[in-house]
Amino acid sequence: MKSKKSIYERIDDFLQKSKVPTAYILFIYIASVEYIPNSWVSEDFKEASLWSTAIALGLIILGIFFEIYKKINEPKKSLPFFRKWNDVINSGEFLDLFKKRLHDDKIIYIKIIGISLRFHWPYIKNLMEEYIIQDKNVEFNVTIAMLNTEAYDDLQFIDKKFKDKFLMHSKATKNDINFFKSVYESKNNSCKCNIELLEYNFMPPFYGISLDDKFLFLGNTYWNKDGIFRGAGQSYNIFTEDDHFSGSEKIKIFNSWIEYVRNQHKKIK
Repeated sequence: MKSKKSIYERIDDFLQKSKVPTAYILFIYIASVEYIPNSWVSEDFKEASLWSTAIALGLIILGIFFEIYKKINEPKKSLPFFRKWNDVINSGEFLDLFKKRLHDDKIIYIKIIGISLRFHWPYIKNLMEEYIIQDKNVEFNVTIAMLNTEAYDDLQFIDKKFKDKFLMHSKATKNDINFFKSVYESKNNSCKCNIELLEYNFMPPFYGISLDDKFLFLGNTYWNKDGIFRGAGQSYNIFTEDDHFSGSEKIKIFNSWIEYVRNQHKKIK
């Protein structure tokens, strides 16, 4: 579910989207004002409205040119990259966004796709618990997608030892999530906590975590030449809604996989 935009964000979106159509309307008015019959409006009104319309149109055009100039001359941006999840945590990027979203809306939507979730879940759990214990008036809505522990025997990992270790982590994570749900989902306080645990029976093309459909920490998985599954070093790129790196499209794709996993989960059950 997508978070609600603030009044400022909605007004800004409207102004940005209406800028060009408004310019067209003003231009058409300027071009046709002389053809308006004098019986309808006076010459003084025509002249006054023509000047005010021309000034408004000029300001809009200047604003559009200024935005184009900024885009042409702004320094090239690089996609933020982290080699592992601990680097994301140590950078403070995730924590800053997490706290800002809660401060702005008091409601946060978190979506996670992973395999055993041995990195993501403990960190997210600790963040939520901090607010729950303090009984702050916030709401957590968390959707977690992880590999079904019943599917490990049918999937190919690096070797049996690694597979067994992965399975152990997955079972522990699943049990911990269910325990957390049983303790906090029904807890009667001002802090609400809603957790949806989904499982799937295939290897995901990527892993990651999103905040409010606005920020996405994304890493890719791959298969080596021997057909063995690999996770790409737990590396992460950060995508932002409407960034210069197709962030909105990446978030849309991520959400489509969440929905696909949700449908697969229904079949598993």
